[in-house]
Amino acid sequence: MDHQTKVDLPIDSLEKSSKGLAQNVSVFTHDVFVLVELQAQLLATDIKECRQHALVPGLILLTGMSLGAACFPIVLTALALWLVQRFGLSYAGGFLVAGVLGAMTSTLLCSVGWLRFRRRLAVLRRSKEALIDNVQRIKKVLERDRVTRNANNPS
Repeated sequence: MDHQTKVDLPIDSLEKSSKGLAQNVSVFTHDVFVLVELQAQLLATDIKECRQHALVPGLILLTGMSLGAACFPIVLTALALWLVQRFGLSYAGGFLVAGVLGAMTSTLLCSVGWLRFRRRLAVLRRSKEALIDNVQRIKKVLERDRVTRNANNPS
């Protein structure tokens, strides 16, 4: 390989740089594992807290949806028949008005339940933000090491 530049480095300096690199990689790997462990602990804590806060709203939402699904046909039919009898609407008109009122009520109840349930799930935001921060730190360290390596070994 005559066309390549010859670099004569003492074996001592190669061993020192290899040991330094191994030590840096070891320290970095240890830090990554510590971050992963802390992230897992934070996520477990957040899930436990979320479960405690979201259980009641989740049950309320589920119960409301179940009852609505079971009772709505009966209530809407009764409302439609009452509209036909009371206001002299046709059966089609009475059932249409009852259906629209039922859909609006369902939308309102599901929206309120979902908003309350989603607010309880916001606890997990802490884990998400910590994970994003940890990934950014790891990227910064890797980028800094890459830049340092490129500065020390210009091609």
